[in-house]
Amino acid sequence: MKKKTGFTLVELLIVIALIAILSVAVLATINPIEQSNKARDARVQNDAAEVMNAYERYYASNNKYPWMNYAESATGSGAAYTLSDGVLLRSDTLGFGICSGGATDTLRLALAASSVAERCDAQDTVPNELVVTSELKGSFAGKDEFLPVQNTTHVEQALWLAKAVNDNSIYVCYIPKAGANRILAGTDWSTKMRCLTAAGVVSRPAVGAGAGECGSVAVASWSAPVTDGTQAMFRCVPE
Repeated sequence: MKKKTGFTLVELLIVIALIAILSVAVLATINPIEQSNKARDARVQNDAAEVMNAYERYYASNNKYPWMNYAESATGSGAAYTLSDGVLLRSDTLGFGICSGGATDTLRLALAASSVAERCDAQDTVPNELVVTSELKGSFAGKDEFLPVQNTTHVEQALWLAKAVNDNSIYVCYIPKAGANRILAGTDWSTKMRCLTAAGVVSRPAVGAGAGECGSVAVASWSAPVTDGTQAMFRCVPE
């Protein structure tokens, strides 16, 4: 009879211990949370770029942007938005172009302006302009950026459309999570980040006294935006 050999229990324990040590060393080196945040930021930036391209295609076909189908006020009264108006829209609101959230044809600018039944969700049965015209797939409504209202503590997941008064430039912006994408070293952040205002104005953060602030929010705080999107720093497409 041939004697079969194999690993002893001690040998297996040594191998397991070595693997554990190497795993700890790798995790300490690569910072998995930061890598996960970088991957998330890359995905969201790609989504923002897709939305931006969809806006331009929609405009080329219709000679207007999606939000120009709706009245300026949240009550639905008054004239419809024009190309010269300033606009600030969160991605889960009517007029952004992905979904209607069951709202009537009133433009929903902020979380406080609408009820839960009127906000976007993954099962939205009344898609908005970019989906109706096939510029974007309906599955976009199921992405995290379009579901922040399901948990109001995660409004920072949203995309934001910003356009200043009498300015033809439009931006699709998001709040990055990865530290590297916030460009905190030196003053590099001042050329990468942007501030938004309720009027849709997109500007660079100030440098100097009180440097790194968008309104009253300092660079170091990186707080989530309030419902109108003005209390955080953003990265935008185009940069």
